[in-house]
Amino acid sequence: MPDRQDEAFNAAAAIVTCILDGDTREARAIAFSSDLLHADMILVLAGALAAGHTAESWQQSLLEAHLGGDS
Repeated sequence: MPDRQDEAFNAAAAIVTCILDGDTREARAIAFSSDLLHADMILVLAGALAAGHTAESWQQSLLEAHLGGDS
């Protein structure tokens, strides 16, 4: 049986896969499927996102997303 971190990683990976496939409804369903894993999923996703950025590139991406209305 997978531990909590494995479950959070798998759920986070599934959410991103759904989003990349254009299925935001399923991504949302996965995100809200387990109240117990929300914090862990957020940390997994944030860690993956942070790994692809410097502080400066993250600030720029965040600003662009905010100004562009991306959600």
